[in-house]
Amino acid sequence: MSALISVLRQAIQRSSDATVEGRQRIYASARRAVERLLTRPDMPAGHGSLPIQLHRLDEAIMEIEREFSADDRDHTGLQLDGNLPDLSTERRQRRSRVKNST
Repeated sequence: MSALISVLRQAIQRSSDATVEGRQRIYASARRAVERLLTRPDMPAGHGSLPIQLHRLDEAIMEIEREFSADDRDHTGLQLDGNLPDLSTERRQRRSRVKNST
């Protein structure tokens, strides 16, 4: 699997867009390439079945995304999740309190 990770990392580094969307395009392209390669009639035996290779690719993608997630936490000091407060609601409540006090 390390070869897949290495190839994907290189593709991301060469890309001018390392955002989530850019990486998703790279992953989709890699998936199409694996599918094309393994469905060729002249593909020699021994490279594994398409589902196995796609599973390996998915594992490599998950590893890279875990690294990007860890890098994001390292740079911001935060780990974002779905439990963030809705600041727009709090802001509206504060504004109404200010208006009512005048």
